[in-house]
Amino acid sequence: MNRRKLYWVLLVPSVLIYIVTLILLPESKKNYSVFIILLFWIVYYGVIKINDLKNKRRKL
Repeated sequence: MNRRKLYWVLLVPSVLIYIVTLILLPESKKNYSVFIILLFWIVYYGVIKINDLKNKRRKL
């Protein structure tokens, strides 16, 4: 899977989850919804790193 496709596959659900958490969380806890954006970037770069390692291993 190329990076652009991976980006959009992960971005759409994370934005939806972000919006839902903004709606459902109480007013005092809405700040925690920002962690979903951070989680998106962690997962995105993690998957890219794993794919790069797998590609290097195949070439050896």
